[in-house]
Amino acid sequence: MKRRDARELAFKLTYEMVMTDAFNQETKDALLVGADADSRAYVESVVAGIEQHKDELKALITKYARGYEFDRIYKTDLAVLYLACYEITYTDTPKAVVANEAVEIAKAYSDTQSYSFVNGILASVIKGEA
Repeated sequence: MKRRDARELAFKLTYEMVMTDAFNQETKDALLVGADADSRAYVESVVAGIEQHKDELKALITKYARGYEFDRIYKTDLAVLYLACYEITYTDTPKAVVANEAVEIAKAYSDTQSYSFVNGILASVIKGEA
């Protein structure tokens, strides 16, 4: 499984977390059926990291979502932002790769203009992290 596919699985789990305020082990197990060890380790690590740093990630998203109330951000966009902000802040994955893949996920799963919103916030996060 490619990292892009594993990232999409992590996004789906994060979306469920945004909607229900918890990660669901059954959903994780179902999504990871047939995943190779590297993909499984990536998803497990990212999910655990988002769970551990949820408050910090929320603060980061809020900081850069100027003009948008956190609770009014589309849930799909929020899931993309949690995942991407976690990877930008807490992993060695190249920031440009994270931002590009987050935009692609937003294009695939969210509103037609969401990718622009996601890209803008991630650009600010990257500049702020540099």
